Amino acid sequence: MVLFVCCFALFNEEFLYNMCCPLTSEAPAHIRDEHIISTLYGAYALGMFIATPILGIVTDRLGRRNPMVIGALLLGLSAILFAIGTSQEILFAARFFQGAGAACTWTAGLALVAKYCVKDRVRAMGYAMIGSTTGSILGPVIGGELFDKYGYLAPFWFAFVLVAIDIALRVVFTPQNTNPAQQPPWSDTFAELRGIVTDKSVLSAAFAVALAAASWALMEPLFPMHAIRIASASPAMVGTLFTVSNIIYAFMAPVVGWVTDRIGVRITTAYGLGMTAIVLPLLAITPNLFLAGTVLCLVTIAYAFTINPTSAELGDAVDRRGSSSYAVAYAIYNLAYALGMIGVDTYIQVVTDSAHHLQLLHILLIVSVLFFICMPMFLVKPKDAVLQTADPAQT
Repeated sequence: MVLFVCCFALFNEEFLYNMCCPLTSEAPAHIRDEHIISTLYGAYALGMFIATPILGIVTDRLGRRNPMVIGALLLGLSAILFAIGTSQEILFAARFFQGAGAACTWTAGLALVAKYCVKDRVRAMGYAMIGSTTGSILGPVIGGELFDKYGYLAPFWFAFVLVAIDIALRVVFTPQNTNPAQQPPWSDTFAELRGIVTDKSVLSAAFAVALAAASWALMEPLFPMHAIRIASASPAMVGTLFTVSNIIYAFMAPVVGWVTDRIGVRITTAYGLGMTAIVLPLLAITPNLFLAGTVLCLVTIAYAFTINPTSAELGDAVDRRGSSSYAVAYAIYNLAYALGMIGVDTYIQVVTDSAHHLQLLHILLIVSVLFFICMPMFLVKPKDAVLQTADPAQT
């Protein structure tokens, strides 16, 4: 039930995020300027960046239920502000609260999955990601249909119903096993925080998460432009191809879990990075939409082999330390994923400006070489850090 609640929470967060994206220009604020819309995306990232470190510190001490409930409430507040927002400032606040709510959900939610799904953690993380993937698929589709038939407010009434169900599930079924009165001193908490942040296993897993985020963030802007160039593909056709790739990703969860059980997390991650490095440049030489869509699906499969095992590895690293500070580990996950996306966005902006203007093949080859360079670090297992506990008799 914990896994289901987390899946639905991630679904709801991604549903609302992707539903609001195409509706921003139709909001009562009447925003049409691309730079202002870009600022709203920045507000989401700002909310996540501010909230994530705080949540990483306090969630393990105060329990996961409260952050989960607060995250759902912030998503509801964001939906209300989007529905009634008549100015740029209100929409900025809506995006900021949405980012903060997403930080609550992703940090506390993945920490819950790591804690309660120890035996099949890789597979469970894959299923949790299916929730977010499904939300990203259905958000713009359902939102667009409701907008076309019933007007601007209709998608948000639907979102309010989802948020209400989400809040009820989080309140009723999220365990509250942490007693603040029995927590160790804050000095011990910060010492454990430093230990996890500097743990080599955590850092390498976070680096893999950033690379996986970069691979997908690279496809999101470049694939549509390439599809339009080679086949004059419509937005609906591009959206269909992304939907197919997301469905394939959903079916990869048990496959990646099966492979990881047999060859280990780090080798599976290295295979994922190697497959990404090989497949990415092929997009630039595809002559038709079918082959381009095939490359998109192969990148999605490689993404699953990279992100699913490393998501579980963060929880495993916490276990090896004899700790239960899962929220800290998944706060690092959120920051790594965001940095991977921001890095690729910046890279694309630089190499496509008038001063550089690299061809698509060169853009992808540079990233491919980076992935090949990074592969060896995942073939060598770092020395596990173990939390040392004093002998009570000696004390």
